[in-house]
Amino acid sequence: MKIERIEWWEVNQFVHQEMVNSAEYHDAHERWDLVPKFLIRLHTGDGTYGVGETSRGAQREDVETAARQLIGQNPLQIPLRKLPLKDGAATVYKAYETAFLDLVGRLREMRVCDLLGGACRDHVIGSYWAGLQNPTHSLDAAQAARDGGYSCLKIKITQGMEVIERLERMRKVAPDLRFIVDAMQRYDSLDEMRALTRQMEDLNVVCLEDPLPKDRYDWYRVLREGTDIPIALHLGSTKSIIDALQAEAADIFNCSPPSSVEFVRMVDVAGAAGKSCWHGSAVDLGILDLAYIHACAVPDAATIPHDILSTPLHVDDFVVQMPGREGERIQVPTGPGLGGELDMDAVAEYLISSGEVTA
Repeated sequence: MKIERIEWWEVNQFVHQEMVNSAEYHDAHERWDLVPKFLIRLHTGDGTYGVGETSRGAQREDVETAARQLIGQNPLQIPLRKLPLKDGAATVYKAYETAFLDLVGRLREMRVCDLLGGACRDHVIGSYWAGLQNPTHSLDAAQAARDGGYSCLKIKITQGMEVIERLERMRKVAPDLRFIVDAMQRYDSLDEMRALTRQMEDLNVVCLEDPLPKDRYDWYRVLREGTDIPIALHLGSTKSIIDALQAEAADIFNCSPPSSVEFVRMVDVAGAAGKSCWHGSAVDLGILDLAYIHACAVPDAATIPHDILSTPLHVDDFVVQMPGREGERIQVPTGPGLGGELDMDAVAEYLISSGEVTA
């Protein structure tokens, strides 16, 4: 059995406007909602396939370079813990790992979560989400989160934003809503951030993520000592988790590695230290969301609401049937592999370009 063909499609992504950045932030920040994505599908000679999705910003050259490295290989002889990819494949590793997990799961009649070690839960919790927004724009996101049955809304903030007014106004719309506040290292003053945390302490904040530059873990430790709000770090490797634990820099971790295998490892290490985690995203489509659901079902410490956003965020999630969803509760798929099929009608509607790599 060998991989004989790899298809790819470059597609547009369109999102619901209550979640995007307000107009005043367009010029200074990436229009992430307008960045295309690549979907891939691996085919073996017996007709089995697996699907994947790249991270935002991947290039066609990298998609095809990685594909050429995998053509002709037996998927059952490739170690899923580390695919044999090199030469610029880092930006597309997540896509190919997802496709391999889907393919091997279909071949072995196993779910991706079982390939990753076995699920400890039958559903995961997702959060609602909003970008950089002014207080008025934020009301639409708060209303959508409330009406959609979400208990948690993640928001982005930056220096100069009316953060406290924004939180206070959203609480008036949805009094029970809790918030993950992501500063994305956009504040460079410990004193300013200490003052901001004091003002947020009675505003239902689950955690404050990346409040300061990550090269100042000494500031993180001081900030933690002076606030009751848990401090979260957005990290991408097990080593970075260990470094942050040693520096006593965080209470919670947003784990966003380019690998589902690494995600489980990161959360297990953090969990051994008594820390809770969630899975971050890059406003991904449904194929990666399926991978995230499986990964989040495995480690015990993955208990903070996850950034599993494709269905509420996008006009189309590119999956024929996403797992059952009741508000913020998302069922872990029961079918083999990812447990979902690529929606080729959506691919055709939003297609920019396509191609394939063969032997």
